[in-house]
Amino acid sequence: MKLNRLILAATAAAMAAPAAFAQDGENFVRPYWWDRPVVEGMGRSLVEVAPNRARFDLAFVETNAQSDEAMRLAVARSKIAYDALKKVAGDKSRITTSVNVEAYYKQYRDKDGNMQTNYRPDQVDGYQARVTMVVVLTDPALAGRARAAALALGPQDVNPINIYLEQTPDLQRRALDEAAKDARARAQLAASAAGGRIGDVLVVQEGNDSCMGNWSSGQVARTIDGGGGYGAYPPAPPPPPSAPAPPVARGQVGGQTITITEMDLAALDLPSDANPQTISASVCMIYTLVK
Repeated sequence: MKLNRLILAATAAAMAAPAAFAQDGENFVRPYWWDRPVVEGMGRSLVEVAPNRARFDLAFVETNAQSDEAMRLAVARSKIAYDALKKVAGDKSRITTSVNVEAYYKQYRDKDGNMQTNYRPDQVDGYQARVTMVVVLTDPALAGRARAAALALGPQDVNPINIYLEQTPDLQRRALDEAAKDARARAQLAASAAGGRIGDVLVVQEGNDSCMGNWSSGQVARTIDGGGGYGAYPPAPPPPPSAPAPPVARGQVGGQTITITEMDLAALDLPSDANPQTISASVCMIYTLVK
């Protein structure tokens, strides 16, 4: 009889503990904040920094009755462009190239007067060689002059410059630091509104989820780097020297000497503004609430 009373008492105590049993058949532990008042601070940051990458693509196209000659001409032009780009950007440029050769065929008009192409192998009219160059710059301030160096060779295709941010661990840590400061400030405000102050920190959690429930991302702590560090805009490139300068690049294309000078770069250097980019972070903190 005594054992039965103990079992009944234990069962009643378990039923009275709302946090001790499962929902949907799964067990969970008693929340660490169950027996003490706590305050949660959800910190968010949106840090503005200067972009650190620029990219553009271009292509040189040459045609000839012989495929090897078309390829040789296109490659020769791209090599001069490569040399000019490296002279301007040096190790701050990453250039990848590819080449493609395609045949083009003779055309004729049908009985209705419409132009048609004869794709028979014996109707090849010539070959088109296309060298594509992808240029990535680790200093966006060089984008204008680098593109000018490529334009001086008269590429058949050029895509717009894309100036963007490639996030680094250092930049991400800066955003996380701002989010942590924002979380503490929010927790202090909430504790003050409740007539108390924050005590010991119990939880620090990185990510978009609240430590104790859902939250709204409508408000963020926004910082703008005013100078120095990652947020500083790169200085403008120096003006071309007034004294005669050696050519930027020179080479032979089809028996003709091609020379790229500083004057060519100055004439083709089209400036672009580097718009600020943003990095975001979120941090949840829980403190004890001291009355």
